[in-house]
Amino acid sequence: MSHRSTARLTLTLLVLAGALAPSAQAQYSVPPDNPFVGTPGARGEIYVSGMRNPYRWSFDRANGDMWIGDVGGSASGNDFEEITHLPAASSRGANLGWNCLSGNATESGCTPANYFPPVHTYASGPDVVVGGYVVRDPDLPGFAGSYLFGKFNTGVYQLQANGTAASLNVSAPGLSGFGEDGVGHLYATSLNGPVYRLSQNGSALALTSIGNFNQPLAVAAAPGDTERLFIVQKTGAVRVRTGGQVSDFLDISSLINTAGEQGLLAFALAPDYATSGRVFAYYTDKGNDLQLDEFRRTGEGPDRSDLSTRRPLLTIQHDQAMNHNGGQLLFGPDGKLYLSTGDGGTQGDPEGDAQSLGSLLGKVLRLDVGIPPAAVDTVAPRLRTKVKRRQRVLRLSGVVAYARCNEACSVVAGGQLRIGKRAYRLRRVGKTLDGVHRVRTRPSLAPRARRALKRALKRHRKVSVRVNLRARDATGNRSPLARKTVRVRR
Repeated sequence: MSHRSTARLTLTLLVLAGALAPSAQAQYSVPPDNPFVGTPGARGEIYVSGMRNPYRWSFDRANGDMWIGDVGGSASGNDFEEITHLPAASSRGANLGWNCLSGNATESGCTPANYFPPVHTYASGPDVVVGGYVVRDPDLPGFAGSYLFGKFNTGVYQLQANGTAASLNVSAPGLSGFGEDGVGHLYATSLNGPVYRLSQNGSALALTSIGNFNQPLAVAAAPGDTERLFIVQKTGAVRVRTGGQVSDFLDISSLINTAGEQGLLAFALAPDYATSGRVFAYYTDKGNDLQLDEFRRTGEGPDRSDLSTRRPLLTIQHDQAMNHNGGQLLFGPDGKLYLSTGDGGTQGDPEGDAQSLGSLLGKVLRLDVGIPPAAVDTVAPRLRTKVKRRQRVLRLSGVVAYARCNEACSVVAGGQLRIGKRAYRLRRVGKTLDGVHRVRTRPSLAPRARRALKRALKRHRKVSVRVNLRARDATGNRSPLARKTVRVRR
């Protein structure tokens, strides 16, 4: 790592190492449908292999696809940051190639089985890749379906269809992570202190600070929770933001080594957090080993926990290096706990851990921590809509539609203006619903559509608008598409 900058050393990068420390006992079970269960010599926890340092990755909440940002650097000088897309149907047992390949460049000459090449690469340097999310945020309609990711020094980027990346011209020096709240709103964190909510200003992306914290690395929330946002600090503290007020949730700084890339690296809430109060923390301990623990909520209003609730789940020996510690910790749509691991910290992975199925290094692991099936939501939200059949669309500069869900959800409304055989798409709008109140939406006319509508009304032509609404809950379940037709009044 001698060629890495000081900035890179401060960016915590990636989890879990080879074998369990002698004193540890696994407090989880291996899902029997993991890809390498029953393979001689393989660790059953392994789900995806062949990574150098996947510091941040995510699930697409709409379809369960995995998007992995892997940090570059190699002994040969083939240094590439990379992003890989793993469709949900193909992610089981996928191999991302390290250390046979670095990016698309040959590294050690081996040929990985079930290899998935990156969809985007760029030359390594201090501007480390920070894996992001596919946008399912109803407040970012202009970026819906796009993959946004970060670079440590220069901010947020959008992956293009041709595999290139475009800067979105938003500055967030020290960018350390991305995350979603319980209904899919997107956030970004900076080691310099701010936590940002991603928003849209016209057609541009904007970052709005929701507060300053002590070296924040990540945010987390329980599925469907519209109130609580948990902020993870490298120093070992987790804070919870509720209704704009911030309070302390958990402080495990006494357990943690925070030198260099070490610290409290990741935090996840159980899908049934509202009833179980279970949370999971991943960190580097005082002996430089890697530790996964469970804690429980001890208080209500504000939520809080403490060290007395600690239950160690997994310890992984890692005292040979201080870097490549981790790591992302996420519950998947299946209710299993997934966490990513680096290749062990030695330059170029000369031990070959990333490709070895006998090592937990350089992998994404999948663990069963006992989430009850009832806690995994597979039911689509029920969407109710109300749309007046005749509206003054020109005066409104759009169409008004009301929506309500039977649970917390996000709704996207769009549609088409039809004038004879011509059709003009309305600008989509997204709203967040709390599961109780009805919300007003207004898909709007673009300037070209407004001009065409004005001419048509002057000529007394028949004009109509078709409105489409669809809801999505926190786990990605989608309602049937609701279609309504509106006659346009003068």
